[in-house]
Formats: sequence, structure tokens, C-alpha cells
Amino acid sequence: MMNILFLGRFYPKKILETISQDTDGKVGFSNHNFEKSLIAGFSSNDDVNLRVVTSPMVFSFPHNNKKAIIKKEQYIENGITIRSTGFFNLAFVNTLSSIFSLVRVLCSELKKYEGNVVNVVVNTPNIIHSIALEIACKFVGKKINKVLIIPDVPECITRMDNKKGVKSRIVSVLNRFTAYLSKQYDKYVFLTDAMNDFYNVPKSDYIVMEGLIDKNKKISENSIQSDKEIILYAGTLRRIFGVMNLIEVFTKGNFDNTELWICGSGECAEEIEKIAAQSKCIKFFGLVDSSEAIRLQSIATILANPRSSAGEYTKYSFPSKTIEYLLAGKTVIMNRLPGIPKEYDQYLNYPESEDTDSWINKINDILKMDKSERNKKNQSGRDYILSNKTANIQCKRIINLFSGINL
Repeated sequence: MMNILFLGRFYPKKILETISQDTDGKVGFSNHNFEKSLIAGFSSNDDVNLRVVTSPMVFSFPHNNKKAIIKKEQYIENGITIRSTGFFNLAFVNTLSSIFSLVRVLCSELKKYEGNVVNVVVNTPNIIHSIALEIACKFVGKKINKVLIIPDVPECITRMDNKKGVKSRIVSVLNRFTAYLSKQYDKYVFLTDAMNDFYNVPKSDYIVMEGLIDKNKKISENSIQSDKEIILYAGTLRRIFGVMNLIEVFTKGNFDNTELWICGSGECAEEIEKIAAQSKCIKFFGLVDSSEAIRLQSIATILANPRSSAGEYTKYSFPSKTIEYLLAGKTVIMNRLPGIPKEYDQYLNYPESEDTDSWINKINDILKMDKSERNKKNQSGRDYILSNKTANIQCKRIINLFSGINL
């Protein structure tokens, strides 16, 4: 039996119930859903003794959150004990408060394991987890093996927008410190192989895991039909992610009997809402929860991801919606990104280039395809995800990564 403690930042029960109200709907749930799938994956492996701790990632009081104090929680979910740290949520105070609280919880949880070895899985490089875990390891009297899952390389995050100013400089300094702390782990889980450019660890010390899905969650079964062809984008509404380019493609393409649906939140939301208000063929749904996203995907004909391959950071990025879209069993169109493994190519539809005309041509090609051929390819993509990217399979790979540590 392998001792594993999962350390995340997902929302515990009581916070989850009110988080949208407390933050006026500003929060996203992609990280929360990913971590919950990881927990499901580890717990589905019978040879794992799993405990879970979360230091929830919430906005600070008073500007972006109505709660000045985040209360601790402890509960059992699907047979797994989950502990959530409490802390003062005042801006500039919450980081230190979170660290002190997390150290206490980690020491308590790590000491509860039988045996002298505990394996800790940490999702996402961050200062709070790294410092608290380093301190806790000195007090528990056990051998602690640490694996870090890295969805984004800290050094790349502030390069994406090329913004300047005091706030950007502060964030840049924090990211450099986070990057330093992230190199103090034993093993790594990267989204792309290129991420190792920043860590330079032997192949035996990392695996590439571009994503996962919890097969127990509700999955679209292609049961809903529409009399129109629907192109859907569901994701972050940032200019750098190409959503405005997709609107340009749709507007210039003038596709017959076709609508463009967009849902999400971000810097372009207000502009997109205005465009949709003036167009009969563009619908804007705003930020939707995961169940509504699944419903919209089940209606759509084409699921689009217009993210460009421009920028060095794309080598270190695998868009999570790639797996989500393929799982929906619908036609997926996107640019050929350097972080996408070649094994996905047979299931995706790539325009010849990233310009507007190439996207228009590719969408027209898709709409002209025989529906049975299109559905066959879509089903193949869905089957590939269900056979290779479930939480159970991916977490087993992390467990095997731990097995390679000299205990």
C-alpha cells in the first residue's frame, strides 16, 4: 500500500457553495475540476492510501472577495478524508496566514500515515505549497517524496502579454521565486516534453501528462441535435487566445445556416457581448458551469480552439480544452500547436495556416464532409481519450513515477 497525500488548491464543500456569489462570478473552475479528477484517479487505485489537503485558491478581501476569513473544513467525500485550511483573507496578509495554517495541517496529516515514507503530489507551482511543505517535512520525521504537477512554467506566464508596470514587475519577481521553489522537488509531471527545458531532469524523473478526464463524470453522448450548424468556443476570452480571430473568421466566412456560440469570461467578454447583440448568428453565453458547457458541446457541430502557435510559451502549453473537446465526440478544429503530441493529429482538424482564409476554407471543408465520415472520426477521437486519458490511467502513471524513487 502506497502512502499518498494530495496537496491542491480546489474549493472545499462550503466555499464551493458560495464562491461565485462571494466573488461576483469572477472565478473559473478549470483547476478545481482538474484536481477533483486527480483525486478520483488516485482513489480508484486500490493500492493507494490517500489523504487530501487543500489550501483553496480564492481572491483576496476586500476588492475581489466578500469574505475576510476563510474557515477551515474537514469532511469525508467518497471515502476520502479532505482537510481544507483556514486563513485570514486580507490582501497581503493571506499568503503568510495560508502558509502558517498549511504547515499545521500538513504536519498533522503526514504524521497520521503508518510507515516511514509518504509520497506527496502537489498540483501547480506556487509559493504557499512549496514553503509550507518544505517546513512541514522538517518536523514529521518521515521520508517525504515530492512530485510536482506543472500545468504552466512560472517563467513563461508573464511573457504571454508582454505587459509592463509596477504590478507586472511584482508578478515577475514572484514568478521567478516560484520557479526557484519548483525546482526543489524529486519528480515532475509536465504537460509537454519541452517543459524540461526549464528543469533539465533525467527522463526517469518526469512523465508527460497533457491532461485527464474523470470517466465517472457526466459525458456528452451526442444525443442532442440542432437544425443549424453550430461552431462553439468555450474557454478564456483573452485576445492572445485567438477568440477575436475566430469571430473575424465567422463574420467573413458567411457560412450558410451556421451560428457561432461563445461562452467564457475574460478581457474580451464585454466586446464580444456587444458584437453578439448586433448579430443574429453570434450568441454569447458568458461564463457557464461545467454541466452547461457539456450541454452546449452536445449541440455543437464544430468545437473550435483558435489559439495561435505564435510565442515561445506555446511549446510549453497543452490546451486543456483539446481533451475536453475530443471527449465530446464532436469535430475539433484548431491550429497545429507545438505542444500537441503527434498522436492527436489523426483526431484533430488543422487549417493549412493560421490566417483567416485558411480557417474559412477548413470550416467549409468540414461542413461539406459526409456526416457519417465526420461522425466516425469524431467517435475515434472520443474512444482514444476514454482508452488513454482517464484519471485512473494517468494517476497510475504518477504512482509508477513514485515507484522509481529509491525509497
